[in-house]
Amino acid sequence: MERRCYESVVVFVPELTEQELEEQINWVKELIAKNDGEVLKVDNWGKRKLAYEIEKRKEGYYVLFLFWGLPHTVEGIERAYRINHNIIRYLTVKRDEEECGRETKEE
Repeated sequence: MERRCYESVVVFVPELTEQELEEQINWVKELIAKNDGEVLKVDNWGKRKLAYEIEKRKEGYYVLFLFWGLPHTVEGIERAYRINHNIIRYLTVKRDEEECGRETKEE
């Protein structure tokens, strides 16, 4: 099976401290690795206003994870996202492989 490039944007609850947010980011990175993925880039966008209220919250911490993985990698991480009470929303999409290569070289 061929590895593909994915990006996953995760919105964490706004009540997290800096240290707790860092722990959650590390948890996602480890989760991707445990599911046969390879993290290329982590981009913390910080606390932002949500487009609409979710679970009585008006803002959340947005973090983007860019990674290589297999289809079962995405299934595994999204299963774990669903049971993590610190995650409000998430979206994982397949990216163009050329874009992934370019984005990681720019850093």
